[in-house]
Amino acid sequence: MPHNYQPRISASTLNDPLRAVEFMNGDAASISRNAGISQQDLEGEIGLKKFVDFCEHASEQLGLPDFGWRVGSVFNLQNLGTLGEYIMQAPTLGAALSLFRSAFPMVQSDSELRLTVDGDKARLTYRILDTRIWPRQQDAELTLSVFHSLIRSATGPDWRPELLSLEHESSALHSRSSAGPRCPVQYSAGSNTLVFSAGLLDLPLADSENPAFKTASQSIVRTARQSERDAPVTVRVRRELLMRIGRESFEQTAIAAALGMSRRTLRRRLEDEGQKFSRLLAGCRMEIAKRMLLAPGAQLHDISERLGYSEVSAFERAFRQREGATPSQFRKQCCAEGARECEASAESAGN
Repeated sequence: MPHNYQPRISASTLNDPLRAVEFMNGDAASISRNAGISQQDLEGEIGLKKFVDFCEHASEQLGLPDFGWRVGSVFNLQNLGTLGEYIMQAPTLGAALSLFRSAFPMVQSDSELRLTVDGDKARLTYRILDTRIWPRQQDAELTLSVFHSLIRSATGPDWRPELLSLEHESSALHSRSSAGPRCPVQYSAGSNTLVFSAGLLDLPLADSENPAFKTASQSIVRTARQSERDAPVTVRVRRELLMRIGRESFEQTAIAAALGMSRRTLRRRLEDEGQKFSRLLAGCRMEIAKRMLLAPGAQLHDISERLGYSEVSAFERAFRQREGATPSQFRKQCCAEGARECEASAESAGN
């Protein structure tokens, strides 16, 4: 991984979170400072972690645990530039979501956006691939809220999803909440997902079909794919690994094919960047492992299975060799550190 590489997002996506903070009489300047955002960051692109941190700090300062969902419900798609303009001009909801999915890398890198149809169910799934960007609850709920609002623009305001799945452990969003999706909510999921009727994808979205939509959307998607290809091979391999681990084959030949090259070419390209596939794979596995170990109730067997180890003992050996501690020791240490931080925070508040 290049030492200076960081996931990025279009700076214009921060427009509505900033406006929301100001509207609610929050201190946008202090929130920006806490997130490491300078005035220069607001032009072009900013680090994805900075955007995520801004939303987390805003939620905390304003005392609004549903800050992300609120912002997403009024998010202006024009913040996405040309992509947002053509999403709003799509002839059907399905065409709009497909364009959103295919061109998402234009707006935000190192993230996964999937639209899948299984029988009569459609699933719109989103997650940031970099597990080190955490906590990220507000970003996840903001993004799903944007999609929720887009779907409602076709269905009408009374529509509800069949299910909302979230990767974090708890949320202000729940089935009885007057705000939010007003549907069953599942926590600690592998990704953030909206489940809805596949029949909705055929609903008209625009008042009249734009004859330029097809050509323009194809051009936008080509640009997005080129931006992905322009990234260092190390970064592209890491993205593929983080998407695939626990879901589908992440063997080197499969990764090479996904990147449009042979196994031999991939090995050579990685060597040119001073990297090895085995090292990248080990790093991604440990990133996922450490995040899962912090989740309440996560079992070593489940973590080991998701990471593709033949048995728990193999996972424990690999973890100890790389991290200098067993998974259990790592978990206990993190829990102890978390308790100390909570105590310090409570003492500070009391004073």
